Parts: sequence; C-alpha cells; structure tokens
Amino acid sequence: MLKTPLLNTLVQILGKVVMVGISLLTTGLLTRNLGVKVYGDFILITSLLIFFDTLADFGSKIIGVREAAKELWEKEKIRVWSNIAVIRILMAVTSFGLGLIFIFNWQDLAMVRIEAIVAFLMIMLTSVAGSLEVIWQTRQKMGEKVMVEILFPTVFLIGFIYLGNNLGLVGVFYLYLLARILTLILGIIRLQKYFNFEFIDKYLMLNLLKMSLPMGLYLLLFTAYDRAIDAVMISRFLGKPEVAMYGLAYKIYGALLSPAYFLMNSIFPILSSKGSGKKVLFGKSLLIMVVMALGIISGIEILAPWVINILGGAEFGGSIPVLRLLILAVFFSYLGHLMGFGLIAKNGQKEMVFLGIIVLIFNFVGNLWAIPRLGMMGAAGVTVASEAMAMTLMGVFLWKKSSN
Repeated sequence: MLKTPLLNTLVQILGKVVMVGISLLTTGLLTRNLGVKVYGDFILITSLLIFFDTLADFGSKIIGVREAAKELWEKEKIRVWSNIAVIRILMAVTSFGLGLIFIFNWQDLAMVRIEAIVAFLMIMLTSVAGSLEVIWQTRQKMGEKVMVEILFPTVFLIGFIYLGNNLGLVGVFYLYLLARILTLILGIIRLQKYFNFEFIDKYLMLNLLKMSLPMGLYLLLFTAYDRAIDAVMISRFLGKPEVAMYGLAYKIYGALLSPAYFLMNSIFPILSSKGSGKKVLFGKSLLIMVVMALGIISGIEILAPWVINILGGAEFGGSIPVLRLLILAVFFSYLGHLMGFGLIAKNGQKEMVFLGIIVLIFNFVGNLWAIPRLGMMGAAGVTVASEAMAMTLMGVFLWKKSSN
C-alpha cells in the first residue's frame, strides 16, 4: 500500500529539488535586485496574497480530493472535480474583491498599491491550478503535476534573468502572472477531459461547500498565524528591512516543509478511502516524517550561515539566527501534517477549526508581546511554539477520533 504513495512522494521530492534550486536562485536574484527595503515590500505583499489565496481555496481542494477518492466510478469522480472547479472560481472572484478592498484601506500598502493589485491577480490563477491539482492528487499522478509545475519557476527565472534589472517590483509580479498562465495552459490541455460542466449540480456544490466550511475556516486561521500576523507585526513594530530578513529565513523554512506536504498529498487519498491497512500506512509514514524532520534540522543548524550568504548576501546576515531558531518548527510541522491530514480523513474538520482558533489567539498574543521586546527572534520563537501547540492538539483530537 505504501509503494505508490512513496513513489509519488519521491517524484514530487525530486521535482521539488529542481524547483527549490530554481526558487533559491530566483530568491538570490530578487534580494540583490530589489534590495532589503523593496524585498520587504515583496515579502509583505506575498504574505498577504497567501492569506487571500487561502480564502479563495477555503478548504475546497482537500475536500475535493477526499470526496473524489471515495467514488468508485470515473463519472462520479468527474462530477466532483467539475463542481469543485466551479466553487473555486466563485470563491476566487470573491476573495479578489475582498483583497482589493483591503489594499485600498490598509495604510502600510499605500506606496505599493499598484504592485499589490497586480500580485493579487494571481488569486484567480492559483484557483485554477488548485482545481487541476485535485485531479492529479486523486488519481495519484503527482509526477504529471510536478512536470507541469516545474515550468512555472523556470519561465519566471528565464524572464527575470533577461529583464530583472528593468522590472522593478510591479514588473516582478507581472512576470509571475505570465509564468503561471503558461503553466496553466499546459495543465488544462492535459486534464480538460476530466471536467464536464454538464455535471454541475447546485445541490452537490452546496454540499461540498458545506463540507469545506470548517476546513476553510481552519486554513484561514492557520494562514493568519503562519504567514500574515508575524509579517504585519514585524512591519509595524520593526520596519520593512526586518520583514525582508525574517521573510528570507521563513522562505527557506517554508520550502523545507515541502517533503511532508508531498508525502501527505500521496497518502491522503488512501487514508480517505474505504480500504484496509490504513493504521500500518500511518505508522510507517510517522517514522518517515521523524527521520526527514531531524535530518533537515541538523543540516540547517550547520549550514544556515552559508545558505543565507548565498541567497541574500551580507546585508541579510540578521536572517541567520532567525533561521536557526525557526527551523526547529520543522519537527512539529512534519508531525502536524500527518496528524492533521489523518484527522481530516476522519471528518475532523470541526476539531481543526477549534484548534485553529486556539493557536491563532496564542500566536497573536505571543507575537504582540515578543516582537516589540525580542524582535525577529521573538517572532521565530512564537512560530515554533505555535507549531508545537498545533501538533499536540491535532494528536489529541486524532486519538479521540480513532478511539471512537
């Protein structure tokens, strides 16, 4: 049972190695081309973009995979995929509208409103990309997704190498849009046969949206404390240069969470299915998660100065201690991925919302106290503690669900 998920995970990791290599090279070019202050604007805008992307997703991707995985007939899977795609388009339009309202009413974006509007157009494209991923994940064809997705950072990197000195921040976001559009064209060509909008059923859509609601609320809460709160508070209390340095460390940390996400992408359809052997699969996956997390933590503790120097240069030296502290959260996040997806597979979305509220309050209060007193290190410490709390709560809820 573990063979196919591991193969899918390996393919994704190999693909991610290529994508991370491209991403890290791109990050090095961006930090040097934009400088600390403008890179701080870049991090602030993209952190907010992730929040509104999450609003557009609203849990529909993971619920779409879960519900499609339960269906035995291809026609019924297509029905789920098609209705999820429509839900995602409607939510993306709503999220983009709310994003525009936010952009024009938040003072910290007053000097970069055009850049933020261009960046937020990505919400629509990310929504379509997520609908394609639901199909790849359900069919356990993640290798196809990886091949298509590698084009995204590759096209951006090639464009940036040729145009980077003349782009500016708004040009960077335009280039991201172009790269994503080209990626989506190829993905849609490959998967268009799996959508049939004659199957659109408003009752099914409402049911899927109802099931997505708790998951969507949790993801919004998670994204708020994972990406938005610390960036906004660092910007307000410390300034844009500190946002840039913290953002660089967080980008590296975020990239290193990918193997856990890939493994869960591969085994989640199996955990959600009606088959047997899921406890054995969960146990083996737990061991894999622990080994990967400890290896990553050890490597970064040693290599942090070299990694930061390569990616940001001397002016990003303040990112080194932040990265060394932040990377400890990898252990809790890896185990949290497994327990969280396991809980969702058991219809534990409501429990996820409850723990999300608890962790959000802890994260907000913790950052409000720590950042003015301890600076970026305070924000990193609060992130580690938040991930530990989230993992513990997920474990407790999963144990209770499994015991029933």
